[in-house]
Amino acid sequence: MSSVTDLDRILADLDPSIRAIVAPIVAVLRVIIEGLQEQLARAETRNEQLLRAIYGRKSEHVPDPKRDARKRANSKRTPEEREAARQKSREKTRGQRAELPFVEKKIPVPEEDRVCRACGGTDLHAVGEGEVSEQIEYIPARTVRIRWVREKLGCSCGKCVITAPPPPQVREGGLYGPNFHAQVVVAKTCDAMPLHRQSKALAREGCHVNPTQLGSMFHRVADQVEPIYKAIAAMVPESAHVSADETTQPVLEKGGTRKGWMWTFVIATAILFKYDPSRGGKVPTAVLGKSKGVLQVDGYSGYNTVTVPDKRTRAGCWSHGRRKLFECREHHGHVVDPILDEIGKLFDVEVAAADRGIYGTDAHKALRRAESAPVVDRILALLRQAQGRAGPASALGKAVAYIVNQETALRVFLADPKVAVDNNVSERALRIVALLRKNALFVGHDEGGQNLAILLTIVSTCVLHGVEPRRYLADVIVRVNVPGNTVEELLPWNWKPAA
Repeated sequence: MSSVTDLDRILADLDPSIRAIVAPIVAVLRVIIEGLQEQLARAETRNEQLLRAIYGRKSEHVPDPKRDARKRANSKRTPEEREAARQKSREKTRGQRAELPFVEKKIPVPEEDRVCRACGGTDLHAVGEGEVSEQIEYIPARTVRIRWVREKLGCSCGKCVITAPPPPQVREGGLYGPNFHAQVVVAKTCDAMPLHRQSKALAREGCHVNPTQLGSMFHRVADQVEPIYKAIAAMVPESAHVSADETTQPVLEKGGTRKGWMWTFVIATAILFKYDPSRGGKVPTAVLGKSKGVLQVDGYSGYNTVTVPDKRTRAGCWSHGRRKLFECREHHGHVVDPILDEIGKLFDVEVAAADRGIYGTDAHKALRRAESAPVVDRILALLRQAQGRAGPASALGKAVAYIVNQETALRVFLADPKVAVDNNVSERALRIVALLRKNALFVGHDEGGQNLAILLTIVSTCVLHGVEPRRYLADVIVRVNVPGNTVEELLPWNWKPAA
């Protein structure tokens, strides 16, 4: 295909009288060629995306900017600093292992070996505490049938019988105990294990429970902990800094599935999930209302309802913009590589702040002002240069426009050290939803979607606070509706197991 430059060159070489006749035709051809070149660029980009989807995981092709920044920081350390970092990592691992239950087992010297190899004597004595070593072992979980025998006492008067209280129950007369209910929930919401797989795993142990029964337990737990969920939801609009994102959640319907949406709103103390059939702005409005503060999101317009002058300040995500540019490298590497290098420097500053222990402080803000602000200026200048050369409908044009149009939101982190450079915290929260979408395929109905959101909220918030979710759920589902227990004391960060 001839380029527009070729047409201009041909036109310049023509006789003026012929040029006057041909010029209108050339103008039409110029428009056609530019349009075809734009279509070709879009097709090439789409082809590249499809090849990436078929032949490689996205994570292999779009490097994590924070991981890259950490590698760059490590490469600049002295050998002594690297060894100190390794020692710190080893100590952390040892500390985590120390939290495991401890069992001591003694191995005696076999009877046939209790003879001195030097003199043949048998008068042996212990030498110290013996040879000590440690081993991490897995003890398989097992399902048991407990036969509760409640003591009954009768008075000799024949008028009174006293019976011991029943064991903890999720519902009166229920066959399955609180730990069983909790395990069903945790296997699904932590490990993305669908109910039909759980049913098969239990059957291997000799416990035959069909997926429908497991589903009833799952929804029963959601009903029990809903007061805790509502308490967490009420805290989100009170937070000055919120990160949010959304992803699809298929819902079963007659003849197939329809698209629902799972939203997440992350604050310092909790991770809230909310299901809704819609992706509209009504969801952020329902969650955040008229609250003020900062909302960190990507460029989706559904958050516009709560990011207006009298509500929340919108903060952008540099990782999201970087990802769009990275997808254009195959055909526009000479344009996007310098920009990607500059974006990487923003993450270098964040790693440096974390290493110095100043993350989120005024010192961090000063560091961003000194080092990150000039980088942002350079990035925007490079993007505007690229914008002048890329067609607005091309992949590169769209990637560039995505960042340029969010300049104000993408500069918010420079003035507030509590705002992250990206919105990855909410994207990470939604990974379990993506895994469930792959493993479980869909939820059965809209109510099931919201029950999933309730339990994802509880379990994810437990993990955030280092609380083991199975133990937590097994305890709170029998306490939450008992008089004397308040929702406040049963929140994951306040929870203490029942005595």
